Amino acid sequence: MTDANQGASPAKAGEAPSPSGPADLAAAARLYGVAAADLQALGAFESDVYAFAADGAPRILKVIAPTHRTPELVQAEVDWLLALVEAGVSVSAPVPSVEGRYVELLPDTGHVLVAFERAPGAVAPASTWTDEHLERWGRLLGRLQAHARTYAPPGPRRRPLAEHSYSSRLPELEADDPGFVAAARQVMDRAAPLLAEDGAGLDAGLIHADLHSGNLLVHEDAVTAVDFDDCGYGSYAFDVAMPLYYSVRQLVRAHEGITYEAAAERFLTPFLRGFTSVAPLPSGGGEAIDLALRLRQVELVAALRLKFLQAKDDPGLVQLMKDLRDRVVSGVEVVPLKTLKAFFG
Repeated sequence: MTDANQGASPAKAGEAPSPSGPADLAAAARLYGVAAADLQALGAFESDVYAFAADGAPRILKVIAPTHRTPELVQAEVDWLLALVEAGVSVSAPVPSVEGRYVELLPDTGHVLVAFERAPGAVAPASTWTDEHLERWGRLLGRLQAHARTYAPPGPRRRPLAEHSYSSRLPELEADDPGFVAAARQVMDRAAPLLAEDGAGLDAGLIHADLHSGNLLVHEDAVTAVDFDDCGYGSYAFDVAMPLYYSVRQLVRAHEGITYEAAAERFLTPFLRGFTSVAPLPSGGGEAIDLALRLRQVELVAALRLKFLQAKDDPGLVQLMKDLRDRVVSGVEVVPLKTLKAFFG
């Protein structure tokens, strides 16, 4: 999920972890052959993320709060990533601890640890996006979906997206904002099949669920998908709608005077050219994409209210939350449905 979590500021090496992090960062570091002072904090939200080097190679360590993911769920993420690496899909590969395990547990705190190769490249701002870049992006998402359609987990399974959507916590907002909750529930009721494991009539499977530009590293002519923390079982339409949602907003901010409709056309034309070269368009047509876009707005408002704005007082996030909240209540389309139907049927 983005808009709210992009731009975490790097901290100094060896800095104390956030309140969600482990009390003994040294124990976590030792499991990967380094000291706590060798870890550079990159940011924190659901997990604390650190950069480090091992065997001369750059690595990323995620320290995951026990309330966020179980070891079994992290293992399921790792298993899919390992299968994707074997299939030649460009993802950030998991790396084992010094004990040879891909998933570690700190018994004193319950924190789950997982490390990855640090993929080369950086996030590309919307002002630099070319047709070639958008086509590569679409092809990468298509390869993820094509792989998932035949993938059988060798161990634990990820959960349906419905089980870890912030929209499930709407009752916590009822007293403060009944108007938003009423409008949000209408969206959720209609969009429920998108988050179901079997798709409830839509084609569904294991999906990344959050391949926006912040989870896409660009290096020369290559793109790499990172941060599979949100992966789970849901509709392929939801998976396609997520990069569209954020990209339209980014393009509108990056290019003065561009409309949401024009931004969607600018993104989808090359993106879907790449996507459909390796995977079929998801079922459900433009209506399913429209519902997914509306659902993401609901989720962002809930996440901002229940998590981000509880952690820090940020006027920019407050204004973003109000703007998104008003869009949900008014029922305005994120992207005109006629535009979505032109691309998705």
